[in-house]
Amino acid sequence: MNPDVSVVMCARNAEKYIGNCIGSILNQTFQNFEIVLVDDMSSDNTANIVMKFNDKRIRYIRNKEWLKISRSRNEGLKYAKGKYIFFTDADCTVSPNWIEEGLKYLEHKNCIGVEGKITYVSEDYEPTFSDHLMENTSGGKFMTGNEAFTKDVVSALGGFDGKMRSLTDRDFGLRAMKHGKICFNPNMIVYHPRVILTPTALIKSAANTADRVFLFKRFGERECMFWRIVEPFNLTKTIFPPLIFVSLFFNRFNTTSDFRLLPYTYVHAILERLQLWKTCAIERVFLI
Repeated sequence: MNPDVSVVMCARNAEKYIGNCIGSILNQTFQNFEIVLVDDMSSDNTANIVMKFNDKRIRYIRNKEWLKISRSRNEGLKYAKGKYIFFTDADCTVSPNWIEEGLKYLEHKNCIGVEGKITYVSEDYEPTFSDHLMENTSGGKFMTGNEAFTKDVVSALGGFDGKMRSLTDRDFGLRAMKHGKICFNPNMIVYHPRVILTPTALIKSAANTADRVFLFKRFGERECMFWRIVEPFNLTKTIFPPLIFVSLFFNRFNTTSDFRLLPYTYVHAILERLQLWKTCAIERVFLI
């Protein structure tokens, strides 16, 4: 089999979503593709669900150790045979013309990469405060939930940075831009399911702030910054804690999860700043 397209995706304990995800990919208007699925040591029913498809286009690789998302993607890239590499996530579903729309831009728009639209739940869904929003409506976010690149560029970049905790897809996109243009196609659509941000997950995410330092150092990246201040509102909350209640006026609070999460945003802001300053000291970067 010599597919034009390789869809590379990773899964870890994704039994709730993986069937719908694979089904949506197999049901494409464009059919000359393979799915390279890397299972990062799932302990649930993920593998059995994948095997039930019994489709030769699915290449299932199970890691022998827990590699996490970036290194798992790099494992998938080792097996990818397509001229074009499409990325999505195991908890997403793609539109029937997803690959077709991506190829339109890669083949006819002089692009080395294309971002598609990521819709959180549905077009008319109204999120509340505890929703962990993952969407891309206008491009420039470089989210691997919905992206595609030429194989030549992916090979030239050497894959994803396995040392970063998060933002590896953004790092990948910023590096890719040095090789050519990345376009945005709003008709290349992926749907992401609802994710409730728990207090534990919020607290753990504070460590991801370190990667903002790396992106600033490598590219002068200033997303989520004002001048050299990272997440200015979060910094202000550390100085004046009652500001956490401002969220009550600018977000929808409908569920217990919304109200339960609110006080933990102060703890998150403190830990975020400590992690930021620690990383800045190590990397000799001045950010506030």
